[in-house]
Amino acid sequence: MDRFQLGLEIALSVLLLVTIFYSLYLGRALAVIRRDRGQLDALIMSLESSSAQAQSGIDHLRQTTEMVGRALGKTVETGKTLKNELTILCERSEAVAQVLEGGVSTQKASSQKPIIRPEEEDVPGARMPLRPRMDEGRMGSVGTVKTPVGKSAAERELLRALRQRQG
Repeated sequence: MDRFQLGLEIALSVLLLVTIFYSLYLGRALAVIRRDRGQLDALIMSLESSSAQAQSGIDHLRQTTEMVGRALGKTVETGKTLKNELTILCERSEAVAQVLEGGVSTQKASSQKPIIRPEEEDVPGARMPLRPRMDEGRMGSVGTVKTPVGKSAAERELLRALRQRQG
């Protein structure tokens, strides 16, 4: 039994040496994991901070979008109003152009009714006649068209340009 016992002790010694070297390897691996865990914790903290900043940025973007949407809505409404005013202005300028060309007689111009579209009924000044006033002093000539208080700046500018062209 001496040989058997000796072989068994040698085998156990070899297994003990292998276990010791393997435990040293595992100890080093655990040290690396512990060191990397600190970096992982720092990375998690950085990620939490970044997500909080992203959330505040999204909230700010949402508020900005709402403000821009309201401003754009107001701009669109103003554009619709200006479109209606320009349509009226174009119709009036066409009537003035017809008078300047001599295409409209005095009787026809005085009996003409204003053209009003249904979408223009809520526009101030939309019910004003689309014909200029004829000058009583000269036959068939266009007189000075007085500017009512409710006319837009663009309409006044067009009337001023027409007067300059006439005179």
